[in-house]
Amino acid sequence: MAPKQVSMPRKVLRIVLGTLAAVVLVAVFYVAVVLGQPQENPDAVIVSKSQPLLTASPAYSLTSADQLETLLQAFPVPMLYAVEGSGLTLTAGMSYDQAYGDGFARIGVLNYTAELGGRKVELSLQSIYPARALEFVPKGSYHIGEVAGQALAGMQSVRMEDGEHIRLHAQAAEGIYVLTVPVLSADELATVTRSLQLYAKGDVQ
Repeated sequence: MAPKQVSMPRKVLRIVLGTLAAVVLVAVFYVAVVLGQPQENPDAVIVSKSQPLLTASPAYSLTSADQLETLLQAFPVPMLYAVEGSGLTLTAGMSYDQAYGDGFARIGVLNYTAELGGRKVELSLQSIYPARALEFVPKGSYHIGEVAGQALAGMQSVRMEDGEHIRLHAQAAEGIYVLTVPVLSADELATVTRSLQLYAKGDVQ
């Protein structure tokens, strides 16, 4: 018996359907690839890679709270500090240089005490210049916390923990900023972070 012949219209229909199927598959693949690509974050901080390094200068230490303005003004970029009347008491502060690349980076540290939850706690604020010098963020045995970092002077922070301390650090366009505190409740930590800001000339009365 001779094989059954397929009519011309069916052949054409099969070709058309096959072509459509191929087009659909290509379109699906294209959409999957495009949507799968990471999208740029419009809020991402652009860190300068060309901030000039510093020449070495003598370390500066506070001997009284009256010298805070001098320290803040001498730092190359705005420092993180506690605003007046926040309930945080300045106990010590210093600025010093560290060898970095073919020059020096500068690190500013301000230590405070605060009454939180009926106890006195000590906290440290660190400001680092230049903004690309992430290696000067304290290492220790910290790991990423299960809770998202709170805003730090308007900057989104990363929260780290080591079982005894909480560390929030944020990288801004001009500098790196680090807050280190003992383990606090969410409300206590919010009380501290609300007290912090980046210095602008004239802020300290």
